[in-house]
Amino acid sequence: MSGQVNRTTPTSINRGGRTMDTRQLIETYHHAWTNGDFVTARACLADKLDFQGSINTFSKAEDFIAVLTQFKQLLKGVTLLNSFFDHQSAALLYDCDSASPAGIIRTAEFFTVSDNKISAIRLVFDATELRKLVPA
Repeated sequence: MSGQVNRTTPTSINRGGRTMDTRQLIETYHHAWTNGDFVTARACLADKLDFQGSINTFSKAEDFIAVLTQFKQLLKGVTLLNSFFDHQSAALLYDCDSASPAGIIRTAEFFTVSDNKISAIRLVFDATELRKLVPA
């Protein structure tokens, strides 16, 4: 079922005078961070972001963006494999091609959208090799 998108009633997102639905918001965020545009990526996030990942947890978007910026430096590329969108949620499946010993990292990212921003992210991947790179 690769490439299928679940389209239900979109959530309207107002960004600087333009309206985006949940799909547009998530795609804007993903495209921004994977291309090094952390200003745009940050604009998609609620200030009080509930982020839980395989290595870190964050409650502030600024703290999350700082680590995401560092992580991006390890990557040679990101390949989106699949995406699903709902009224106020989305899921992306993608491969991160890292320059680290971890190699290709298959990643599932789940989003919750509220108040016109990404309010929660659950990031799931095998962190075994990446944990070795993080100072204790």
